[in-house]
Amino acid sequence: MYEVIFLGRGGQGVVTAAQLMAYAATLEGKNAQAMPEFGAERRGAIVKAYLRIGEALLHSSIKRADYVVILDGRIIEQIDITQFGKPNAVYIVNTTHASGQYITIDATAIALKHGLVVAGWPVVNILMATALAAVSGLVTLDSIIKAIPEYVPKRFTEANIKAAIETYEILKQKTNTTQKF
Repeated sequence: MYEVIFLGRGGQGVVTAAQLMAYAATLEGKNAQAMPEFGAERRGAIVKAYLRIGEALLHSSIKRADYVVILDGRIIEQIDITQFGKPNAVYIVNTTHASGQYITIDATAIALKHGLVVAGWPVVNILMATALAAVSGLVTLDSIIKAIPEYVPKRFTEANIKAAIETYEILKQKTNTTQKF
């Protein structure tokens, strides 16, 4: 079983990112579940969502994950994200700052390039879900593309697909990954 924690800001769509990945996994015949964690968060507060893909699924939150996906790079300056990862966890961060500790992608720039902005915020959730797919091999790009229309408004579908393809290609060039599932 593979476990993922998505960390982002309230309003960024971390729950949607987890749900899209779970749906993409089911399109491939895999067992998957996405779970939100809600509290008294407000727009801009740090929020979490969880994803499991595997044979046996548990119905509880994830304390330490195999993959930790950070939708807002400023979060790494506010909290120690390693508290959410298992000892060999992979961290994927939306940031322009290169790091030897994390796999980085400037999803914000890609979102802006493709016009993915809502209420003044670049929408990176689908791109960061795609980044997870590219790095982990848990689902294919084709499954992400098939899942996108189920999770984004119709007027943003094509832009999200193009941005997802770009994100996937950038990360495949950055990392030399193999299918893990």
